[in-house]
Amino acid sequence: MTHARTCTACNAGMNEGYVINGGCEHYCSDACLPMTEAEFDALYADGEGDSYWTEWEDEPEDDDEKMEGA
Repeated sequence: MTHARTCTACNAGMNEGYVINGGCEHYCSDACLPMTEAEFDALYADGEGDSYWTEWEDEPEDDDEKMEGA
């Protein structure tokens, strides 16, 4: 299985998790997140910050690349 990101703390592959500072760091779980809930909430800033929890979907296959290789 392909993973969208790798956890900064434990190096596990992840398809959902925390994005910190616009993608400078990624964490797969609360256990890996190196801050308190209050510190994360301050970064999240009611959805206005660049730190958040998300799920990444599989990236769509590029049909043009498939055609070139055929």
